[in-house]
Amino acid sequence: MESEAPKINVAIVEDHDIFRKRLSELLYFYKELNLTLVADSAESFFEKLERSQDEEVPDVVLMDIELPGMNGIEATFELKRNEPEMDIIMFTVFEDDERIFDSIQVGATGYLLKDTPIDDVVNAIKDMKEGGSPISPSIARRVFDMMRNQKEKADTDEVPFNLTPAEIKILEQVIDGKTNKEIAEVVFLSPWTVKTHIKNIYKKMHVNSRAAAVRLALKRNIV
Repeated sequence: MESEAPKINVAIVEDHDIFRKRLSELLYFYKELNLTLVADSAESFFEKLERSQDEEVPDVVLMDIELPGMNGIEATFELKRNEPEMDIIMFTVFEDDERIFDSIQVGATGYLLKDTPIDDVVNAIKDMKEGGSPISPSIARRVFDMMRNQKEKADTDEVPFNLTPAEIKILEQVIDGKTNKEIAEVVFLSPWTVKTHIKNIYKKMHVNSRAAAVRLALKRNIV
């Protein structure tokens, strides 16, 4: 007798009360899924994740983009930095190129629109656990176009924002998720000097967080 395949642990991060409740109710009907975590904000999600037992840790997260406080793209960046094996599907009403590109660059594995039929959402979750990257059909062509355009520009664009070689090297370490202390050891500077460089990088790039700096650096092919 064949043993049943293990259930896929799923989390929902969605601030819209009615949609979150409805999606939760629908997913409960699928025996191959186990809804282990539901949160109305990124901050609440991280708090609940920290308290989760090992068997409750999600395999796949359905992440809304427009969240109060930390948005879904920033949350994805933080989550992939700490839990690189966890898969994230951006689940949103937005189709604009910037959000799609940012989501992919920070580590989202899929991008589905909220009007996707529930059977297709469940199939996307299962496909993801088998190595797929589910994307709504209306978005797929735009992703390919964006990637092609970025590749064509990569060898011709000048480095934006007037970043110095030293700042670019530090930015590379930031993208790798290193702390100021770890960066200091790599570039042979004091943590205080590294912190000063990072502040200057933020100022030049007109951002105010690591997630925003990484997102913009990848988008503009700075490193």
